[in-house]
Amino acid sequence: MNSREITLIGPEGTNLFVFFQFLILNLISWFNLYLLENTLEFNLSNVLFRQIIFSLLGVAVFFLFTYISINNIYNLSEVLLFSSTVLLFGVLFTQESLGARRRYDLGIIDVQPSEFTKIILVIVIAKFLAESSKNIWIIAGVIANVLLIFLQPDLGTTLILLILIFLLMFISSTRIIFLVTVLISSFFGFLALLELNLVNRFQVKRITDFYSDIQDFSQTQARLQISLGGLTGQSIDENISIFVPVQTTDFIFSAFSKNFGFLGNIMLFSLWVLFALRVRRLVLKSDYVFEKFLLSGFIILFFIQIFINVFTVLGLIPLTGDPFPLLSLGGSSILATSAAFGIINRSFIENNLTI
Repeated sequence: MNSREITLIGPEGTNLFVFFQFLILNLISWFNLYLLENTLEFNLSNVLFRQIIFSLLGVAVFFLFTYISINNIYNLSEVLLFSSTVLLFGVLFTQESLGARRRYDLGIIDVQPSEFTKIILVIVIAKFLAESSKNIWIIAGVIANVLLIFLQPDLGTTLILLILIFLLMFISSTRIIFLVTVLISSFFGFLALLELNLVNRFQVKRITDFYSDIQDFSQTQARLQISLGGLTGQSIDENISIFVPVQTTDFIFSAFSKNFGFLGNIMLFSLWVLFALRVRRLVLKSDYVFEKFLLSGFIILFFIQIFINVFTVLGLIPLTGDPFPLLSLGGSSILATSAAFGIINRSFIENNLTI
């Protein structure tokens, strides 16, 4: 890897493609929330103002992680894993909200540690796969983090992490028989938890309702909202009232589809695909094994979250409550995603790709 001085902005301090991609995705979120709320007030109760503040903090986080070398990220992985474990354990003793304990209430904002755990586990698993001698403590830490998130309970994030782990192992040299064993063990482990009543009843009801004839109200309304978007989106003057719960977070894709239509969806997904292809070029160029797994892990994580959010909105899978990266309202998700973009930016710089 190259050791070089990094400036704050300019060709030595950011890959212009990564930075502008990051900014564009944030601006799309602002515009979408403005069309959704049709107002901007300078107080934290206004969702658009909150999103702007989170995005500006995200830019600071982006550049903060640009200053941290990929080698330092590698060396800090176990410290990050330990910190994630402590935060996830502590959140189990916080005030329950809507049947779960997932956030630290800091008054002005809430911090959801599981969002940062997603990024940390990408780093940790990338290190694990890159090492010739496997570290048992990393395996134990990863399992502990997944279990702690499951106990919140947060079945959606647990599912994301399990898929992430499986896919990262799949693209590595891990044997297929081991992957099949892990997959089967996870399935029967979940069945065992169901039998022991260790899965939240509300989440069990979501799953059983999905596979029955019961139509979920939120998903039904979200599909109706998507249909209003048509080809180019529904204008404010044509506004038709459809109630979609938590449409600034879990169901943000239905609001985006209504505002920008089918062509807007094509544009949004194209931005993410172009970003993934750009990062793939770096993965192929890099000769640092840890970096290859790290970058691949971030892309896999982003697309898992996107597909799960979209599939949830379309009613193809049960409700999960997982955000759409940089589109959903949420400080923890934005800051965690910003950290990943900053690390990707640093990787581009260290490989002399600044444009």
